[in-house]
Amino acid sequence: MAEVFVKIKDRQLGPFNSSEIRNLVVKGEFTQGDLVYHEDMQEWVEASEIDEFRNLFTEEVKRVHQKTVFAVGGGKGGVGKTVLTASLGIGLAAHDYDVVIVDADFGGANLHTCMGILEPDYTFYHFYSLQRESLEDICLETPVKNLRMISGACGTLGIANPRFHQKLRFINQLKHLNADYILLDLGAGSSYNVIDFFLAAEHGILVTTPEPMAIQETFNFLKMAVMRKLMRDLRKNTSAVAILEQHMYAEPGKMHFTMDDVINDVRQIDEIAAFSIETFLSSYHPRLILNMVHSNKEIQEGDSFKTAAHDLLSVDVEYIGFIEYDENVRKSVKELKPFVIENPKSKASKSLAKLVTVGLLQKNGWAGFQDRRRLLKQLRQEGADYPDARLQESDTICSVNCFYWGDCDYQEGGYPCPIRHLDPIFKQHG
Repeated sequence: MAEVFVKIKDRQLGPFNSSEIRNLVVKGEFTQGDLVYHEDMQEWVEASEIDEFRNLFTEEVKRVHQKTVFAVGGGKGGVGKTVLTASLGIGLAAHDYDVVIVDADFGGANLHTCMGILEPDYTFYHFYSLQRESLEDICLETPVKNLRMISGACGTLGIANPRFHQKLRFINQLKHLNADYILLDLGAGSSYNVIDFFLAAEHGILVTTPEPMAIQETFNFLKMAVMRKLMRDLRKNTSAVAILEQHMYAEPGKMHFTMDDVINDVRQIDEIAAFSIETFLSSYHPRLILNMVHSNKEIQEGDSFKTAAHDLLSVDVEYIGFIEYDENVRKSVKELKPFVIENPKSKASKSLAKLVTVGLLQKNGWAGFQDRRRLLKQLRQEGADYPDARLQESDTICSVNCFYWGDCDYQEGGYPCPIRHLDPIFKQHG
């Protein structure tokens, strides 16, 4: 099959070779009703009308599930990325998919704590230091069926800023994990490390809250990710990169240009480079989740973000859903349990069920409604058997044996430690 152009949702994309078309079919992004440009007929026709394409839509192909990697980021700290990553992983695992959640916040790892695993047997440090050869070797079982995790290594010098070859090794190893879905919990901020991991994943998920500051931080994160990708793709074209840098760094933090401006400037010196930019932008569809939503008005912030990304960055963001604000989430964090396990009947859990079923798995209508009910029932069953990782009052008593003794603002000898959530650290240094 020669390379062809296609139209998906009225957007012209391509050219794609046969392998790329097959991947689009497997992922459900290209259907029989989508259009293909027929060179001989010189017109657009439905894919189902072309013999070469008809075999791609057999039931056997549709049932194939390729490994999917999601990177959960957004720039702003405190918006609930870690809690949401754990919950998305649990939701997908409850659909009988094999899932691995990965703590890629190397400078502030806490995904294991969110899952109630206080002392992981293996962490990213064992991979980083070559004590374990592969990421598969440091995967940990979780209390949830079908769900494993890779713990970060908070507090280890050098881990927060891995070298390029270490990042490359990590990214390559992700592709070899035995899982249907892999979710990366990225750190806060817009450092190159965070953005590179966001771009390396097959699908990026932006998480933000409806507050103006969080929305702005998330938009800036997306802008930097787009520019980082373009600069990397065009790195051999110094003239094009110079134009990108001119727009990017003229007034940091301000959006004084649109991607149409950038493309027009690049086109004046290199038509091929401009086409390359357009091709990437037309095929790049990061997803957006609003977290801690209080009202219907705040739900609309997702649509506003989507409009801004389209108008200014020429990127079509997929707004896949939201999580309602729920005090039960805060309670579950203190209990060291994911909120969908702690209280499957809560508003946030119901939002999560819809987000996974409709937003990620694309199950709509009555079938989607029934699937959400089954998911919540499954979560109730998981919650009944989930271990209690809460730290009791007597777990850690303040004493001279603590390595913080004499240098602790909370020191009160003989009484329960008010910062006993650090108990695993006390044990390591006891």
